[in-house]
Amino acid sequence: MISRETYIELTKFGIVGALCFGLDLSIYYGLTTLPWMPTFVAKSISTASSTLFNYYLNKTWTWGQNNRDAKRFTRYIVLYSISGLLNVLSNEIFLQWLPNNEFQMLIVHTEQALQKPFFTIKLDKFLAVIGATVVGMVVNFIGQKWWVFREPSGTAFPEDEGKIH
Repeated sequence: MISRETYIELTKFGIVGALCFGLDLSIYYGLTTLPWMPTFVAKSISTASSTLFNYYLNKTWTWGQNNRDAKRFTRYIVLYSISGLLNVLSNEIFLQWLPNNEFQMLIVHTEQALQKPFFTIKLDKFLAVIGATVVGMVVNFIGQKWWVFREPSGTAFPEDEGKIH
């Protein structure tokens, strides 16, 4: 059972995470279309970009803190350095482990027996980003809730108030 407050925080965290995932995925895919761009560099840039966006949204909306706190930002950067490294490493592991397949939607001209690709997505890249995001998300929620944005006098485990069953 989790408290109502934690449920709301987790929901907001998930929404922010989905937005940042979209940003991360877009930047990553865009950069990997450059023939000279290594995947680990593309993933590092996309992760850093989504991390800054994530900090702002989670700080103000999920955790409801609008004050400027250099110590909190430092803890956030430490947490995201760790989770970012785990994200990049797990992305590379998933890329090595997953088969190199593509999902394609084709336009078929039946009279001329021609097929033209309409939409193509590399499944290994897509699934690797999802897997890496899940790894980072677990580390980030726990770290944000109980270390970065925890109120000094607050408790991480509210007793029985407002628990969802």
